[in-house]
This record gives sequence, C-alpha cells and structure tokens, in this order.
Amino acid sequence: MKLKRTNLYEQIAGEIRDYIIKNQIQPGERLPTERELAEMLGVSRTSVREGIRLLETLQFLEVKPKRGITVKKLELSSLVRQLTQRILLEKNRFVELIEARRILEQELVKLAAVRATEEDLTRLELAIELMAKQLAQGKSIKQADLCFHQALFSAAKNSVLEGFQTALADFFSAALLKAGSPEKNAETLREHQLIYQAVKDRQPDAAASAMRQHLNYAGYFQEQTD
Repeated sequence: MKLKRTNLYEQIAGEIRDYIIKNQIQPGERLPTERELAEMLGVSRTSVREGIRLLETLQFLEVKPKRGITVKKLELSSLVRQLTQRILLEKNRFVELIEARRILEQELVKLAAVRATEEDLTRLELAIELMAKQLAQGKSIKQADLCFHQALFSAAKNSVLEGFQTALADFFSAALLKAGSPEKNAETLREHQLIYQAVKDRQPDAAASAMRQHLNYAGYFQEQTD
C-alpha cells in the first residue's frame, strides 16, 4: 500500500498500529525493522522513524538499542493517574469523578465477593482494624480507608480494574475529601465492616448494596467544595 504524503507520519503510525493488531503482536514482541517497514509501506526510513516516534510518545511502542522496535506493555495505572490529575484540576468535574467511582466500585465489589482469597480477606480485615485503631486515637482514617479500597481492587482479580488503584489514591489525597468528624468516621468504619462481611460471606448483591450506601456522600461532597 502506497501512502499519501499529507500528514505522512500520522498515516505511517496508523498503518503500523493496524499491522500490530492484524498480526496479533503481543507486548514485548518485536516488529520488523525500520528498513522492512519502509519497504512494506513504500516510504522512506526517515518517515517511518517519525511514525514510530509518534507511537512512542503515545506509549504504544518502545525502541531500545540491540532490541529493536517492540510493542510496549500498557501501564494502565500511569494513564489513569494522568487522567485523574487532569480531572482534579477542574473543580466542576469532581462530581463526575465521584459518580464514576460509585459506578465502578459497586460492580467491583461484586467481583471481590466471588473471587477474594483468604489473603485478600485478611488485608481487608487488617485495614478495618487499623481504621478502628486510628478512630480510637482521634487520628485521620483516610490512609486506612484507602488501604481497604485498594484491597477490594486487588480482590476483584481484574488487572484492568487494578490500574484504577492509582486514581483512587489521588482521589483520597485530593483536598476534596477533608477529614471527617468523629461521628462521620465512626459511620465510615461501620460501612466498611458491612462491606467486608458481605464479601467474606460471598454475597455480591449485599456487598454492592453496602458499597452504594458507603459512597452515597454527595451532600458531604457538596459541603466540602462550596
């Protein structure tokens, strides 16, 4: 296939991407050399190099000396972090982030209730114990809260969903969730206990219901952002 000269490097990048998909080339596997790609596409090696550079920028390819051109493994956590940080800069989109989290975790906790191992259950239980200890000492429970939700992501046994743990960490670290009152923190602890028990009892619907109640803090959020 001969490519047109308009925006040639973008066309080349698209052709290389399609080649990877068509031939089911997996992350870490090598592509043809620049010379071979240039012959395949009927363009110069310089143009191919520009197309490859674009795909490198997009985190699609990786070029290393003596290794050649390889498909890069998707680092979802990095991409999600960039997206979340952008959203956190736009105050009017905080609510959208909360909505997305509510939808995501209600489904995720169902998977956790089915797939959680004994090790996962132990991690959840330890997070709750830490939260109770911090609450008794009058300390912030935010870190224990984060550990609990990260353990749920891990318990779901879905590598794509686990990539969102990074976004969750940024979400908790942001100023939009200020320290709650002792009463609010005690309520949060009870909600986590209900979620944990439902996961432990292998009850997906009950776990989702408990998570929905836990994340129903739209009013609280509004107070923090007014």
